[in-house]
Amino acid sequence: MHTLHPANLLQPPFKSQQTLPPLKKKIPINTFSTNPKSQISHLCSISSVSCSERTLLLNDWPQLVKLSIGSGDLKLGQAVHAFILKSGSQNDTFEANNLINLYAKFNRLDVAQKLFDGMLVRSAITWTSLIKGYLDDGDYESVLGIACDMYRSEEKFNEHTCSVILEACSLLEDRIFGEQIHAFAIKSGFENNVFVGTSLISMYFHSGCFREAENVFRGLAYKDVRCVNFMILEYNKAGESEMAFHVFVHLLSSDFEPNDYTFTNVISVCYENLGVEEGKQLHGLAVKFGVVREISVGNAIVTMYGKHGMSEEAERMFDAISERNLISWTALISGYVRSGHGGKAINGFLEFLDLGICCDSSCLATAIDGCSECSNLELGLQLHGFAIKHGYLSDVRLGTALVDIYAKGGDLKSARMLLDGFSCKYTAAFNAILSGFMEKIADDEEDVMVLFSQQRLAGMEPDPVTFSRLLSLSASQACLVRGRSLHAYSIKTGYAADVIVGNALITMYAKCGSIDGAFQIFKGISDRDIVSWNAMVSAYALHGLGKGALLLFEEMKREGFAPDDISILGVLQACIYSGLWEEGICLFNEIEQIYGLRPILEHFACMVDLLGRAGRLSEAMNLINSSPFSESPLLWRTLVSVSKLMANSKFSILASKRLLDLEPKDAGSFILVSNMYAGQGMLDEAAKVRTTMNDLRLSKEAGCSWIEIDSKLHHFVASGKDHPESEEIYAKLDLLNDEMKLKYKDRTHLHLVLEPV
Repeated sequence: MHTLHPANLLQPPFKSQQTLPPLKKKIPINTFSTNPKSQISHLCSISSVSCSERTLLLNDWPQLVKLSIGSGDLKLGQAVHAFILKSGSQNDTFEANNLINLYAKFNRLDVAQKLFDGMLVRSAITWTSLIKGYLDDGDYESVLGIACDMYRSEEKFNEHTCSVILEACSLLEDRIFGEQIHAFAIKSGFENNVFVGTSLISMYFHSGCFREAENVFRGLAYKDVRCVNFMILEYNKAGESEMAFHVFVHLLSSDFEPNDYTFTNVISVCYENLGVEEGKQLHGLAVKFGVVREISVGNAIVTMYGKHGMSEEAERMFDAISERNLISWTALISGYVRSGHGGKAINGFLEFLDLGICCDSSCLATAIDGCSECSNLELGLQLHGFAIKHGYLSDVRLGTALVDIYAKGGDLKSARMLLDGFSCKYTAAFNAILSGFMEKIADDEEDVMVLFSQQRLAGMEPDPVTFSRLLSLSASQACLVRGRSLHAYSIKTGYAADVIVGNALITMYAKCGSIDGAFQIFKGISDRDIVSWNAMVSAYALHGLGKGALLLFEEMKREGFAPDDISILGVLQACIYSGLWEEGICLFNEIEQIYGLRPILEHFACMVDLLGRAGRLSEAMNLINSSPFSESPLLWRTLVSVSKLMANSKFSILASKRLLDLEPKDAGSFILVSNMYAGQGMLDEAAKVRTTMNDLRLSKEAGCSWIEIDSKLHHFVASGKDHPESEEIYAKLDLLNDEMKLKYKDRTHLHLVLEPV
């Protein structure tokens, strides 16, 4: 067979060859995009192509290399390589550069390196292509090593070379090398090149040198949208949300037109650090610039509204997205969970599965959070099985969600098994199981502290949430000694200065009886938030220090903190416990007029209690009937209690009848009414209520109390005899009863003590 040499292929055909068929037109690149293998397979067989086809390949092989890379078809690229190899031009610089780039893109660095080593003449493109291949492979050490070899070979760096090398200088220890490239770029006049500038900004950001990155950005004479987008992204990663927003404003004022990537980045700033108002403005701008229908922008807007608890707005944006993907559904379901709509989250997840979209571990974890939100442990168990079937249990977030749902569902044993199954001890998982312990009775308190010690010894490092929940447990058990130990440990770990921990410490000391300790913690918090003020106001209320609560409330307003529902509730409780009737009534009347808040159910309950204690029971009843919560059992139960306290049988009986009408099957309401009748000396009526309760087979869980003595908790259940010293305790109780009988001639009040619960 006649062999065609490369030199012959480069020459135009001789006149004697005019009998050959005319050359075909150049094959457009897009003709290969639909099915490259079927359309060019005949061109890939070197031994079977005609002379004209060889000429065609010689002219168009660079396009075939690009097509190979774009379609991910390595075999096509190898066929082109075989053609070049047979043509004898493999070592030519242009051909070799293309082949090195081809193999580098397919991560075949062994072949790319072999081609590089065999080249006699290399260019800056040759070196840069190989360096880029090692960069994409994550081999930064080789990148820097080859860059040094390139410098020693006296090959000049171009703008692209500098950009590629700078991308490898992302670690702090590589900063010196990056600064050298920066100096070289200045010397070579590349510093105003936007690609080099963007790479320098990236290098300085990744090595933690924000000021240097900002200097480079400000020094660029020309900035493109890509550079500005990168600054927004990096500021967001660094938590500098205001700076990211400022860069976006600069982009708009510089007549740049933001693209979908710009809005995706800047909207994410709003749901991470900025407020919802900025997010709404960005939503409007996205509509104005016509990018709101881009799926990435739509997903960002759904996520932003969801993270701010605005589920209806998130749902409207979700409905406007024409082509929803997994991220869209996950964002919507997550928004439902954050807004407390666990049922909607579950329905959305089931609808999503019906569409046949593949579910990943993140979406599944969000669905499990929805089950936890609405206490649907049954579906949570099914999703646990789904996670096992698809091999998602290794995902930490999903495992944490499972621990959370079992803990909140009261199945601490299963939650503990999942926690122990983690290969590493994750703080988030431990915090999740703590939420379950917070729902359990006091008997489990010792267990959780033992578990905390075990987790610490296994390498788990507590965070502010850990301390906050452990301190809440100590507060609920009135364990001052344990609370002080946790306080000391928080100081040791450096978390005592955290505002979340500080707020929990205020509550712990207050509930454990140390108002001075609570106030010292409050004064020591440098960056107090509204929760800090509310915690201290509630602490004063708990200790009956109404004047102190009112003074602190006024100081809070002077400091610029707007009172919220909890602030008002704390002050109203303080007024009740301190007998400050007029101050409480005045504050209630100012809730809407002065503070712009709508009174909630608990505010009305406080006012019923306050008016009742002030002897204004008729006003209390009128307040209930005129309130938006006139059908609330809480208000009528409060009126029964305060009427009984004031020994007013008229209002006690009226409120009791209304309460039982509203809650005909609530054991607690029956017991309250029975005790009210007993307290009024109406023992026959009390017996009737008890009989009705028994006929309905209603029962109330026995009350539980505890006391800490010498760092040990002692638990008691009503009528229980499980305590090792129960005989001595009941003997002492009998003595107290005898003393009360001698002191009070009227025994009707004693009936409340002796009556079993």
